[in-house]
Amino acid sequence: MTLSPFFERAGRPEQDQHRLILISQHFPPNVAVGARRWEQFAQFIAERGWGLDVVMCREPDAVDRRRMDALPEGVRVFDVPQPGLVVERLEHWAARAYRLVVPRRAPHGAATAGTNGTVPGRASIARDEMHWPPTTMREITRFVSAYVVVAREAAWARHAAAAGRRIVRPGVHRAVVSSGPPHMAHEAARQVAATAGLPHIVDMRDPWSLLPMLHETHASPWWYREARRHERQVLADAAVVVANTDHARDGLASAYPEARSRMITVLNGTDSYPVPPSRRGGRFTIGFAGTVYLEQDVRNLMRASSNVIRELSLTPADFGIDFIGDFGGPGQLSIDAFAHEAGIGDYVSVGPRRAHADALEFLAQATMLVVFVGFGREFIPAKTFEYMRFDAWLLILTEPASATAQLLQGTDADLVGPSDVAAIATAIRRRYEMHRQGIAPVRIARDDRFSRAKQAEILLDAIERVSTQDSPRRERSTLTITS
Repeated sequence: MTLSPFFERAGRPEQDQHRLILISQHFPPNVAVGARRWEQFAQFIAERGWGLDVVMCREPDAVDRRRMDALPEGVRVFDVPQPGLVVERLEHWAARAYRLVVPRRAPHGAATAGTNGTVPGRASIARDEMHWPPTTMREITRFVSAYVVVAREAAWARHAAAAGRRIVRPGVHRAVVSSGPPHMAHEAARQVAATAGLPHIVDMRDPWSLLPMLHETHASPWWYREARRHERQVLADAAVVVANTDHARDGLASAYPEARSRMITVLNGTDSYPVPPSRRGGRFTIGFAGTVYLEQDVRNLMRASSNVIRELSLTPADFGIDFIGDFGGPGQLSIDAFAHEAGIGDYVSVGPRRAHADALEFLAQATMLVVFVGFGREFIPAKTFEYMRFDAWLLILTEPASATAQLLQGTDADLVGPSDVAAIATAIRRRYEMHRQGIAPVRIARDDRFSRAKQAEILLDAIERVSTQDSPRRERSTLTITS
């Protein structure tokens, strides 16, 4: 029985004969940042004369249908809903039980006025801080949450694999591609590729088992065990393994040396669609749109800004910090609380997440855009490439040896250690003085050095090589997706 797409844009005749299958939970109309990478790669796939079939999971409460209108010809999108799980009730029970024993409290000294009046605890926990077996009530609830996270991803992957097997057409599809996180999409694609005898291209937008930390809610060593178990099989069978930074590729190569020769780096890159012109006023505005993973990075920005405000006697009309994104809810950071803690509550605004076009308008109003690199040296936050296209100074909070620092070395970006409050304040103060003198920032992405087009060429050349090899496909084993 055929499977009908919920979105289809008619393609050219050659696109009906040469297609790719992409399995990824994130793709338009979803607004998750993970949808952006393959949304943009789709254009270059079409330019090669290939069609694209996408198996994804629609999020009804977080969609931007305008992004569907921008998809190129030859794209079909299939929705695989997230199945409900009985085990999720166990997680909800455990969370309620934990809150009965340990009510959520604000940290000492943190004001709770603001968007919602709550202040969560730590947002993330480093891998080396976790231990097994769990001994406290909180560690037990984290284990339960980790189990549910993996079970949900595995359940969706089973359904996605079934959909992929119904869509794939040997002789038409050239390869099966998977993009994660969520990383169980890779296992679904592995099974589809094995069934059809096609090469599997694994695109890791972020590390899987090599993540240096996890969100506090499911920070359990059990999660890492399961990640490594599935990752090992996926990489053993992959024709191409794609990392999004050289640092991440090197980490994968160290963990899986037998797959080193099949690994490549494909950065996210800057896009060519127009961004709004800068509309800065007299106020020096530091802007941020997205998600923050490490609360200490935000606190240090607030402390540094407080120092600058005090030293230069600035008012909220002179200086401000504007955030948009998911903040302040359960398990999320309360930006308002951190601002009040630093004594600059009147200088900081916090707004909800916006559709992509509206977020671009927001970014165009900033004098300086801040990037919190967060998790570790392997990461280049995707928003970095978007920020580079605006006429704004970039404040990058990262360590000197990170992938982000390596990318921006030699540019006009301010690269500052995230824990160095004095250095952050110095960078902000210098840019504020330039602003007051009438010096305007100029975008960093002024040529194609950082372009996504170059990165797409690397990726699609690699797919073309493995999809046209005459050697027979080697036998693949099947790792059953379990919950």
